[in-house]
Amino acid sequence: MAVIDANAERLGAADAARRAAGFEQAYVTSTSLDRWQCPCLDLRPFFAAASAVRAVVPEFYVMGSHGTVRPAEMLEATGARAVVRGEPEGILCELAARKPLSEIKGITWKNGLGIVHNPDAPLVDMKDLPLPALDLLPMQLYRYEIMGGHFTLFELSRGCASKCMFCLLKTYGHGVRLKPLELLQLEIKEAIMAYGVRKAYFIDLEFTVLREQVVRLCDWLAEMDFDFEWCCQTRFDLVDDELLAKMKRAKCTLIHFGVEGGSDEALARMDKGLTMAQIRSGMMRVKRAGIRTACFFMIGLPECTPQDIEDIRAFARELAPDYPQFHVATPYPGTGLHDRVKNDPKLRFSDDSLFPEAVESRFCLEELKRITRRAYLDYYFRPGYIWGRLAQGGWGHLVEQASLLWGFLRAE
Repeated sequence: MAVIDANAERLGAADAARRAAGFEQAYVTSTSLDRWQCPCLDLRPFFAAASAVRAVVPEFYVMGSHGTVRPAEMLEATGARAVVRGEPEGILCELAARKPLSEIKGITWKNGLGIVHNPDAPLVDMKDLPLPALDLLPMQLYRYEIMGGHFTLFELSRGCASKCMFCLLKTYGHGVRLKPLELLQLEIKEAIMAYGVRKAYFIDLEFTVLREQVVRLCDWLAEMDFDFEWCCQTRFDLVDDELLAKMKRAKCTLIHFGVEGGSDEALARMDKGLTMAQIRSGMMRVKRAGIRTACFFMIGLPECTPQDIEDIRAFARELAPDYPQFHVATPYPGTGLHDRVKNDPKLRFSDDSLFPEAVESRFCLEELKRITRRAYLDYYFRPGYIWGRLAQGGWGHLVEQASLLWGFLRAE
């Protein structure tokens, strides 16, 4: 058994195929764990890798969020023996054991009559997940630009309690499932002690929604006092002073928040379930706790107006997060946003691909990209922001910020 992380190792399709040659089975994913809810739209590298690996491996399967919401299309596009829908862990075990395809829940495949969609697989019980096989991964290569190297991901839970119209949750199923704290503690200990991990991202969609479990985890981390810092993501209405103080003592240095809009009306239209007052209050609490923030803002949702864009830019300046991220709204298939565009004649997709890049109504895609780039530049190049970064971390910190900004602009 082997894991080839082509992204981390910067492998092209041909190199990945050479490494896979000789395998009896291969499974290629279009979305890693940290991209399940916001998958990449440029599938050309994935299709190239899938084609190259399929040519050298007898049994070839694909998995990921794209196949979860477009299984028949991904099956045809890749020529895979089957497409895995939803969480892959249990399904892959059955495929590896060569259980008949007709008996495996959660896959789409072809028989002599055409494409078959087997019933959905049950959701993964997180207590059944083994410790990650970190020995199979190039651990020395992992880093997160904001946190640094010696980096990995952890999960406390899966799923989301919110119902935002833009977030793709099909891979997670319904509800929120918790990993036993004792199992997570073993994972963290092994990663730190055996693999030199010093930074991590708890990749839960709403890390603090199960507050008591987070309190217990933070108390344990504070007691262990590892040489270890971490970040997470959650909502502004799911933090309080006591919890943030515990997170700070446990060496949480950064929290990601989805703000998305700049007015109560815009937040209501996207089913965010938050108000401006809640966001302001939450941000004040996080700043008092001394924890850095990364905030996401979304440009180009249905009925987006010039005033909505100015509201977003103004609200970003008011909140003053350490790392604002402005993105063009993406109508992922399987979301309420995609359904809204499909059913509203006043709206249109930016292209006719399986995974269109944007919603177009008042603004076209190129205009949305220009607006997003302008929002980045106007925020990061303000004198107040530059002096603030210098006060916090000196020139080295500012260079890191500039590098991160360049990466954002290239991605947009």
